[in-house]
Amino acid sequence: MKHLIQTVLFFFSCSHAIAQVDNMNIVWGDNMKAKKMLITDVMNIGNEEELFAINSSFKAFNKKTFLERYEDLSLSKQMELTENYDLGVHSSQNIMALDENLFRLNLRRSKIDISLKAQKINTQELTIEGEEKGIYNIKLIKGRNNSNGEYKSAKSQDQKKITYVIGHPGDLESEEIMTIKVFDNSFNEEWKTRISLPFEKGLSKIQSVNLSNSGIVYILTSVYTSKKERNRRERNFENYIIVIDSSGIIANHKLELKDKFIRELKLNIDENGDLICGGFYSNEGYRSDGIFYMNLDAKNFKIKNQSMKPFDLEFIVQGMSDRAKSKTVKKSRKGKEVGLTHVNFRDFIVKENGGALLIGEYIHIYTTTTTNANGFTTTTTHYHYDDIYAISISMNGDIEWAKKIPKMQHTSNDGGFYSSFFTVIYEDVVHFIYNSHDRKQNHLKVSSINGKGEVKHGNLVSNHKRENLRIRPKSCEQVSKDAFVIFATSRKSYRLGKVTMN
Repeated sequence: MKHLIQTVLFFFSCSHAIAQVDNMNIVWGDNMKAKKMLITDVMNIGNEEELFAINSSFKAFNKKTFLERYEDLSLSKQMELTENYDLGVHSSQNIMALDENLFRLNLRRSKIDISLKAQKINTQELTIEGEEKGIYNIKLIKGRNNSNGEYKSAKSQDQKKITYVIGHPGDLESEEIMTIKVFDNSFNEEWKTRISLPFEKGLSKIQSVNLSNSGIVYILTSVYTSKKERNRRERNFENYIIVIDSSGIIANHKLELKDKFIRELKLNIDENGDLICGGFYSNEGYRSDGIFYMNLDAKNFKIKNQSMKPFDLEFIVQGMSDRAKSKTVKKSRKGKEVGLTHVNFRDFIVKENGGALLIGEYIHIYTTTTTNANGFTTTTTHYHYDDIYAISISMNGDIEWAKKIPKMQHTSNDGGFYSSFFTVIYEDVVHFIYNSHDRKQNHLKVSSINGKGEVKHGNLVSNHKRENLRIRPKSCEQVSKDAFVIFATSRKSYRLGKVTMN
């Protein structure tokens, strides 16, 4: 992000909606009748005037899924993605964007094996070109269903490489064996190696995978204490970074925060190839009590910069109801820990000038059961996607500021389909775009935060109730430094819109 401190506002225009914010120009594509079809993903591979989308139906049977090509927001080509069940074999297809290429990924699973292959797509005609290229093919062990083949995949920051971390099935007494493969942007295999994780089988869980532009693989792993040795009052896991190249494991480093517990963290790679990690820590292992940041030398894992900052009481109670705030303040005055709960680490954005921006969100999913007078039982799953957390780290590793952006989204039995937010970065300003419901109508909201931590809120669109316009955050995409595409639905149709910031 550049050092131009300003708040960029937005202009949003559509039928039956009132534009609320300036400095944003939007062009809408044609209205499309929904017909139980929704765009679930939007991709861009270099040309911002050209988009690719996954359009899926929500039918229980005869479900249809298409890869679609849009030029200037108008549908120009369409290719069906198939899913079949035949004689115990499940075959499905998905789409991956890598550098300036699109690939169809063909997954095949039977009782005896599981395989994944890639085929390049001609993006002009939406046809398959060239031969299938194997990513993995694993023989399953009869009677054991705990192996799903691929555990994780990750792209390098320059999009020129991709890695797959593949788990092998085995007896409970055997070692945890994995194959690591790195491919170029045409899915040509560059190298592969087989490793045995240096932990007791069944006690480790891969949290994330990172791939450097040079082809080094970093696996962030949580290692749990065995059930026999666990204490309910203590933290029961440690975090390790495993570093792998074509020769195998070249380093295994434990991440520690002195007397604090790492509650949640993410790993990334800066411009110099060094490792940066950050997240939330806990004093006792349960709540999130503060933020931490570490900058590690990728060659020897020595800590170059490290900082920690506890959440202050004002930050914790911000956005709470009066009752909850009063209860939290009283608890704090008695010397009890308060902290934050249900905070999920969303994004770890590396700044161009060094440092990072940590983004989190309050997510709480739970079920309730009610029984009526006739004895009928109803189970409801609740989805709470609430406050956004933004924490800025300086190039020297100091925590500059931490902000909580109030947001409240509560839905039930919908998988949180329209919940959460979409992040747009424009120069020194980060915008969070999300749906908000107020006084029986929806609004498209924007909360903007600049490099100083100054926050502004506004409506992108204030809907009439009959319009019910909503975006699906997971189906939006930033296509250039000053433009992004949104997918919006209403009661009768859906459409794509391209937004240009200035």
